[in-house]
Formats: sequence, structure tokens, C-alpha cells
Amino acid sequence: MAVMKSIELKTKKGKCISVLLIILLSIGAVIQFLPLLWMILATFKTEAELTSAIPHVFPANWSFKAYFEAFSKYHIMDNFSNTLIICASVVLLQVTNSAVAGYALSKLKPRSGEFLYMMFLGTMMFSGTALMFPLYIMMTQLGLIGSKLALILSSSVWAYSIVLFKSFFDNIPQELVEAASIDGASSLRIFVTMIIPLSKPVLAVNILNTFMAVYNDFLYPLMLLPNEKDWTVMMRLYMMDKLGTIPHNVIYVLMVAAVVPILIIYLFVQKNITEGVSTTGLKG
Repeated sequence: MAVMKSIELKTKKGKCISVLLIILLSIGAVIQFLPLLWMILATFKTEAELTSAIPHVFPANWSFKAYFEAFSKYHIMDNFSNTLIICASVVLLQVTNSAVAGYALSKLKPRSGEFLYMMFLGTMMFSGTALMFPLYIMMTQLGLIGSKLALILSSSVWAYSIVLFKSFFDNIPQELVEAASIDGASSLRIFVTMIIPLSKPVLAVNILNTFMAVYNDFLYPLMLLPNEKDWTVMMRLYMMDKLGTIPHNVIYVLMVAAVVPILIIYLFVQKNITEGVSTTGLKG
């Protein structure tokens, strides 16, 4: 929905407000982009320039040495591989589970469905930090500590996503489902051929949210993946910074590289993000 209607933009007052909004948004965009720009430029600076008492915006001598050192000496591609395997597995399982659960609660109306829905909402009252200790005990008993499967399973079902899918599916007319059922379509066929094609906005929102949450997670990988060979990108960043002996420009290289996958995912799903945010959860 637009901030101002087209008829308002034709008035003198509307034009002034429009110009003011554009100026304010432009200033805000520049301010938000500055930290990212500084981080990118820092990858081309020397350690002396980064630790200088007088900071310099642009490097005196542009150098790609930090990039070669980061990718050859510290093997960060292995950490990216671990992270992407975990993220892809969690997105596939979590989105599938949440979509099926949301569809069942919204359209199939199972017995005790309202009670189950309230149970899902109730789990959202607990923070992830409060669940870390019982989760660690459970994964220890299952013998999964040190396995990527521990992190994948612990992140594969989120009540938030189930609620989001159910709210979206509630907006799809029940008459469509009943008509398809009368024509002989099974519940699975209705879900795959009718519901999923109509759910691209909420799928895009869930995929992006899930990917970002798992990709940026630090505490759970730290707890469940003690072996260095299984470390994620965020764990590698933490360990490199904790050592205190790694050049700052190398750390900046890893920080820049860590942003790239999120930008790529966003570019793929941005077409549906705005629509998903504006329609998910609305009644009508």
C-alpha cells in the first residue's frame, strides 16, 4: 500500500511531502550502507591502516592479499560448505513440515485441531536460550553431539512458521478445496497442485526467514558442533576474533563473504517478499 495516493501527489502540499520523504529515505539509505561500504573497503587495507589512530576511508594501496590468505590459509570454504548444507537441510525440512501442518490445521480441520494450534502457540512463549540445556541432554542421549544432524533436527520445526502458514491458508477460500475434493482430488493432490502454487509469497517469506535464522545462528552450533571440521561461518568468525592473532583485514574478508549468501537468497525471493508480508495473516 502506497504512503500517498496519486491524487494527493498532484497537490502542492503532496509534492512537498513526497520530496521530503524521498530526501529522508535517501539519507537513511546512505547511513545504512556506510557500515557495509566501510567493511568492504577494509578488506583492501593493510593491518597498519586498520589500526591507525587516524582512520582512512579508502586504502592507500589496494591489495587482495587478505582474500588470498583467508581462502587459502584458513579454509573458510569448508565452513561455508558446512553452513550451506545445514541451511539447505533445515529450509527443506522446516518449510515442508510447517506447510503441511499449517494446511492440516487450516483446511483439514482435524479433531482437537484448536488444541494443537494453541499448543504450537504456547511453545512460542519459551525462548531458544531456555531450551538449550534440555536440548543438549536430549542430543547427548541420542548420540548426536558433534553431528550436523543434531543441528538440523533441532531447527526443523518452528511454531512461528506453522502459524504463518495457517494464517495464509485461512485466506484461501474453503470452496476451492471442497470443489476439488468433490471432483475426486485427494488431500495430498489438493495441497500439491492447488495450495502450494497459491502460496509463493508465504513460502518466500519462510524460506528467507529460516535461512537467515539458521545462517546467523551461533549458540546452537557452538553447543552441538564441537569439532572444528563441522564449524559454521559464524563459529569461524567467533574463533578467529577470539584468537586475537588473525589480521583484521582477513576477518573483514570473512565478514564480507558471510553477507553474500544472504544477498543472493534475497535477490531470488524479493519478488514475493513484499506481497508475502502484506498478505500473510490478513483476513478477507
